[in-house]
Amino acid sequence: MATHDLPQFHANNLRYRTLGNSGLFVSELCLGTMTFGGDKDIWGLIGDLQQEQADELMKIALEAGINFIDTANIYGYGGSERIVGQSLKNLGVRREDIVLATKVLGPMGDGPNARGASRGHILSECKASLARLQTDYIDLYQIHGFDPATPIEETLQALNTLVQQGHVRYVGLSNWAAWQVMKAIGIAQARNLCPISSLQAHYTLVGRDLERDIIPMLESEKVGLMVWSPLAGGYLSGKYEGAGASEENRRAKFDFPPVNRERGSKVIAVMQEIAAGKQVDGQPVNVAQIALTWLLHQDAVTSIIVGAKRPDQLKDNIRAAQIRLTDDELSALDEVSRLPEEYPGWMMKMMAGYRDQ
Repeated sequence: MATHDLPQFHANNLRYRTLGNSGLFVSELCLGTMTFGGDKDIWGLIGDLQQEQADELMKIALEAGINFIDTANIYGYGGSERIVGQSLKNLGVRREDIVLATKVLGPMGDGPNARGASRGHILSECKASLARLQTDYIDLYQIHGFDPATPIEETLQALNTLVQQGHVRYVGLSNWAAWQVMKAIGIAQARNLCPISSLQAHYTLVGRDLERDIIPMLESEKVGLMVWSPLAGGYLSGKYEGAGASEENRRAKFDFPPVNRERGSKVIAVMQEIAAGKQVDGQPVNVAQIALTWLLHQDAVTSIIVGAKRPDQLKDNIRAAQIRLTDDELSALDEVSRLPEEYPGWMMKMMAGYRDQ
């Protein structure tokens, strides 16, 4: 069953979908807060918004109907979580009206045990995140990446402990391979541990790698998909291609995630043609909105994480939820961005013919 076949709720021009095989409804757009709290470090290159600026973005998101907020302990080395927690207090938001997600894995100290997905690090960092967020519980606690030094069983047992204690309500993964997610699902089922509700992963029109193995696995196992960096680090804003390409942008300082520019320029050209014929609320549609809209048309996607440094950027992103693409437009985007065929995919497709009929 595809994600979009699951129950949905509509309000404020947004759709709300259940997170994986759970009863938790989350908005199809999620406010990402990686731009909060950065300093003169790698996080400052991504964003250094402080409390007042963050409060303004949070207010815009909440008023638009976004009920899903994503952060991580590593963002700003705790700065993002502190700002998010204080912002919810400043804006007078009822805790039960928000689905609050954070992550654990990255180094939060100098020692060898101040990082990873070990039981000790997970339990201590969850306690620290709760304090920074000023809350009694985290709705979705995610392992930020795969830890090759820790058995998956240990990681899942630690997450299950947090759920039993009431500090965490749902658990998820981020940046794991399909086989790793599937192994975790099998262990959780065999040992009667809390299920994996979501995977946070990179997925864009210029990065459709998930379609080879991960998306079929998520749909088979009814695991929700949260998309990070849906504009490929700003590349899909269209500002980095052509004669008027801007040099003052995030990619000039932090060229991530990787993009095949040769294929990407062709994708952007098609997106520009589609955007040219559309308007939302009397305003012209831009290339970035087409990129977000395409993701919202993909059945496997539960929620797209949208971040911003400025209010106008966030409002633009939110308007993408009102755009609808025609079958012809979706076909044109699929054609120009489609992944090259790769084994065993092309062989499986051919052999499936024996049973399709």
